[in-house]
Amino acid sequence: MKAFFSICIGILFTFAIFSPDTSAQNAGVKTINGGVLNGKAVSLPKPEYPSALRGSGVGGVVGVSVIIDESGTVVSAEADLSDQRVRKTEDGSTTEPIPLDPMLREAAENAARQALFSPTLLNNAPVRIKGKIIYNFVSGDTQDTTAGKSIAGGVLNGRASSLPPPAYPAAAKAVGAQGSVSVQITLDEEGNVVSAVAVSGHPLLRAASEKAALDAKFAPTLLSGQPVKVSGVLTYYFVP
Repeated sequence: MKAFFSICIGILFTFAIFSPDTSAQNAGVKTINGGVLNGKAVSLPKPEYPSALRGSGVGGVVGVSVIIDESGTVVSAEADLSDQRVRKTEDGSTTEPIPLDPMLREAAENAARQALFSPTLLNNAPVRIKGKIIYNFVSGDTQDTTAGKSIAGGVLNGRASSLPPPAYPAAAKAVGAQGSVSVQITLDEEGNVVSAVAVSGHPLLRAASEKAALDAKFAPTLLSGQPVKVSGVLTYYFVP
């Protein structure tokens, strides 16, 4: 009888050692912060502007928080409630968020779920990535200006031939300022950045982002064989 109990205990002990602990394995999956992910996508379908909003003039810069699994597939997508841009109060003393139209949020989430990425490896092991995909919705595909034709290019990070990173201001580091900064830019017909205005992000990070945006370089954009101006957004992500 004692031998029988010894065998049973040995079997249980062996099972406890060698049976896989799936909960521990799942808990051990690493997730790293990838910041703004537009320029890292293998495929980034453009969101469809909601037909119900056509002609309404409704637009906005929508940030979608995503999680990308080890294979490069988007497994979670949730759009922000507020525009990446902000507006100033009437007296100009403070800024306030701009609510996003629910239809723009839904369109952005649908597009983000279709994005594809290459697997990311950390120490030769695949890891999950969390970050943001930024979409710029403009009511109407093109617009005429007195200086010629200008087209809306959306988020332009992935189209830059040179995109210097912004310097991290010492004052911003001292207070732990972090997060994304969106800069509205205009490109001339030669692809030079001729204007850069930060429209969202921590105040201590905006000037550095604008300076970096002005140093970005782009190839000329052609429309029907003719060079055109382009308006769009560059997004920078600061991590202490």
